[in-house]
Amino acid sequence: MVLLKGKVAIVTGAGGGVGRAIVKRLVSEGCKVALIGRNRERLAKAADEAGDKKNTLTVAADITKEAEVLSAVEQTLSSFDKIDILVNNAGSINDPVCFHDTTEDQWSELVNTNLIGTFQMTKGVIPVMMNNKAGGNIVNISSVLGIRSIPKVPFAVYGATKAGMIMFSKSIAVEYGQYGIRSNCIAPSTIRSSMIEPYLQDENAKKVLESTFPLRRIGEPEDVAGAVLYLVSDDAKWVTGTLLVVDGGVTAKQ
Repeated sequence: MVLLKGKVAIVTGAGGGVGRAIVKRLVSEGCKVALIGRNRERLAKAADEAGDKKNTLTVAADITKEAEVLSAVEQTLSSFDKIDILVNNAGSINDPVCFHDTTEDQWSELVNTNLIGTFQMTKGVIPVMMNNKAGGNIVNISSVLGIRSIPKVPFAVYGATKAGMIMFSKSIAVEYGQYGIRSNCIAPSTIRSSMIEPYLQDENAKKVLESTFPLRRIGEPEDVAGAVLYLVSDDAKWVTGTLLVVDGGVTAKQ
């Protein structure tokens, strides 16, 4: 049985590893998905991987710009008639740098993508969801760095933006629950990506990294996708305003 038959989702940051996994999982469960991102080629690749061209739409857009967000929402409605699900997955991270050395450009990039982009997309879809008889689902992808800091790994601004996403999720849940709209947040820890792939090529470095997690492995994009599926499905129909930590147990031990 497919869990999301007839549902329509928007996934931002759909061209990245986690985004592609989320899109693929939603499509496999019968969902129609609009893939939003800045890179057309990466979006096209993600749509191909999902394996259902009829039920996917790619829209190149900068989520920090209101006009482009509203255009993406309109294109989704034009193609699929409604929007049931929004996954705010797009995010930006900087290299670890001491706070006092952080430049204004670095600060702005993090705030614009992680917070303003999330705000813009959510604002764009909420009026549509308010008119849905079935309400809607919003899932924001935060980070464990939004709930804790790591000694000697300075991510003050990044962590602040991810913490903001957590509180934003709770606030939207409370404000719009009366319309049947659920809002939840996922906080992943280290997920396999191009950024950490070089460390995994060194067997010793890989073992050290994996040993920090109680489950003795790093996360896979599919681990986040599975959490998203749960939160947007009817299995979680009484779950809103919550934070789901997907971290292999690392925050439990620290």
